[in-house]
This record gives sequence, C-alpha cells and structure tokens, in this order.
Amino acid sequence: MGAYDFTAYQQGTDVAAAFRAAVEDAQYEYGHGGYTGSIAEKDDYTVITTTPVPMDEAEKQASDLMTADDPRIRNKRGPAGAIPVLTGNRTVEITITTADAPAGGFESLEDAATTVLTARGDLREGEKPAYGITGCYQQHPRTGRPYTGTLRVPLEGGPLEHTGWLFFGYASS
Repeated sequence: MGAYDFTAYQQGTDVAAAFRAAVEDAQYEYGHGGYTGSIAEKDDYTVITTTPVPMDEAEKQASDLMTADDPRIRNKRGPAGAIPVLTGNRTVEITITTADAPAGGFESLEDAATTVLTARGDLREGEKPAYGITGCYQQHPRTGRPYTGTLRVPLEGGPLEHTGWLFFGYASS
C-alpha cells in the first residue's frame, strides 16, 4: 500500500484534545476502514515547535518538513507532526433573549450576532461575524426575522492568538 501526505487543522489549544478531534473528524469523513491517506490513520503526534505561528507559516513549515523527508514525520505508520497555529478567528456561542431583540426582530443573523456581541462587550477590536452562522432560533411572528435563540458565530479579523493545531505527515492509502 502507498502513502498520501495530509494536513489537517483543528481548533483547540490542548494538543492532545485537538489531535483526538482531528482523528475523529477524519474517521467520520473518510470512514474507519483504514488506508484513507488522512490523519484518521494516525495514533500519535509529535510537536514540532511550541511557538504558535500564523497559518500560512505553519503550512509552509509542514510542507518544508515533508519535502525534506524529516525523520519525525516521514513514516506513514509513525506520528503526525503538530504545529500550534495563530489566527484571528474564533467561534462563540450566544443566546439571544427577547430583551436583546429589537421590536420586529433583527435584520439578519449577522446583525443579531454583531448587535448582541457588541452590547455584551464580547466583540474584540476588528472582529466581525464570518460566513456560516448556525444555530436554533425563532423568527418574529409578524416579520419572520430572527428574534431569539442560540447561535454559533464564527468570527474573523480579531487579534492573533493560539487557536488550534496544524497536523501533517504521511498516512497509509
């Protein structure tokens, strides 16, 4: 059997928890049968550096290490490499009550998220909601606009901070 190179980003600052989540996500996506060429084949990881770097730098480091056939990650049955990643992105969950909502509801989910996060002081400088707001919300009975509920809001553009790990290496295919 051959091997494919892979990279997988996973949110979370705890490397062990992030690794388990990345493996589980890949097993869900590619199956549990083996030989997926993904992180689903990995049982362990090795931290390449403890200094978080922006995603593009982490991807370049991973690519350079694979090109150089680095012994820490070259074995398809060995550990994956792990590099901590800095991003200005995060996901928050908010609960919107009738006290938060304007009469007639919010214009959109983005408007609801921005208004509530700003009012609560939870929106950091430069942050804004990104595409992909999800959740369970009620619509205003008269206008049909978002009114109350719970939303998971991806945010982008905030200050850089360690938000996750880039796992990479080779896996059986």
